Amino acid sequence: MPKASEFLIATDREVKAAAASSNRTDFRIKGAQGLQLRVTANGGKSWALAYKSPATGKWAKFALGQYPAMGLAEAKSTATDLSAEIRKGKDPIHDKRQADLAETFAELAKRYMREHATRNARAGVPSRSTREAQRILDQDVLPTIGKIKAELVTRPHVMRVVEAVADRGSFVVADRALGLIRAIYNWACGTGRLERNPTLGLKKRNASRVKTRVLSPDEIRAFWRALDGDNLTMTPPIRDVLRLQLLTGARVGEIAQAPRAELDLDRQLWTLAAIRTKAERELDLPLSPMAVALFASAIERADSEGKARAQRNGHAFEPSPWVFPSRVTDAPIIGKAPSRSIVRNRDALVRAGLTESFNTHDLRRTVATQLGEMSIADEVIERILNHAPRTVAGKHYNHAKHLVPMRRALEAWAEALQAIIEDRTPVANVVALRAGERA
Repeated sequence: MPKASEFLIATDREVKAAAASSNRTDFRIKGAQGLQLRVTANGGKSWALAYKSPATGKWAKFALGQYPAMGLAEAKSTATDLSAEIRKGKDPIHDKRQADLAETFAELAKRYMREHATRNARAGVPSRSTREAQRILDQDVLPTIGKIKAELVTRPHVMRVVEAVADRGSFVVADRALGLIRAIYNWACGTGRLERNPTLGLKKRNASRVKTRVLSPDEIRAFWRALDGDNLTMTPPIRDVLRLQLLTGARVGEIAQAPRAELDLDRQLWTLAAIRTKAERELDLPLSPMAVALFASAIERADSEGKARAQRNGHAFEPSPWVFPSRVTDAPIIGKAPSRSIVRNRDALVRAGLTESFNTHDLRRTVATQLGEMSIADEVIERILNHAPRTVAGKHYNHAKHLVPMRRALEAWAEALQAIIEDRTPVANVVALRAGERA
């Protein structure tokens, strides 16, 4: 352990060169009593003032700012001003905490997300992690605890958020919501805004949960027939979205919010724009005749309903740009609507024969599993699912050359699915692709 004197630095050059000797090192600043530069193992640097609280007589640290956004001269000036206030009996942490007590959780989260966005932006563009965190906040967290004072949020409040997400079958998102709330409170406590983190001790639901739920052929049959029946409280568009997920393996949001411009039904091809895919990569997805018929039927239904509404309102009819348009707005239906419909129809699905709960991602996993059991090459399945390439070479592939095996795989699966629905053996054995057809 080096002596304390070895941690004393005085110049801008020394601040810039300062490095942590272990996980974290605090450097004292010459000529500024109590001022410290904290350096972490990954090179992050921040300023803090160590002082004895006039209220408690105990030592405390007050965060001043990040380096290099706050330079040495500014840090010294700020520390000097604060030290003068402390000598007058003021406590900066206590004063800040009292001011922050008035903050709601939504206001605290906004501060955190502003810093998160700045820290993770690339060329001024918010990162995907920032966008996803904001989506979870807006959809799952803020509606429940956003208006509560941040200091007054309790463990039951947090669990109310987590349970609401878990109840719709989204265990991964439930864990992410808990992790995000925890990160916000860790940040608030670490910057002296709050003293207590209400998420401490709460366990993630999915931490040890292996995601293996796959529908059996009997369950696939029961689900499809339930979609065709009258016992589910689902709109026709949502039923079609779920049918198309079983046919294509696409993500439910990608289907629900598909623009018509992405579809070329004559060529039996669906080109998903990169901005709409999780992998942020364009995907050419071949469509089986069964999938083409469902897309065509959905568009025809949307146009028919649109014409009827236009006639009732005395307006000229304009076709919607969406395959599944909302009936009340100009936007597509909500991407999460099919998932919520499954949760809402849980009892009816149990009566139909699906005794074990499932969600829309389990349908996607079911397609992948069925393709694997049909001896479709793993690489073809990965391309159908548009998974991120696992190798450097895989990041620069010619997607077009895989359209043929992808098309054959999805058409083979459509035939097998039809046989499952009708409870019969497939007419032809479509189990294996010839070696020459594999990617």
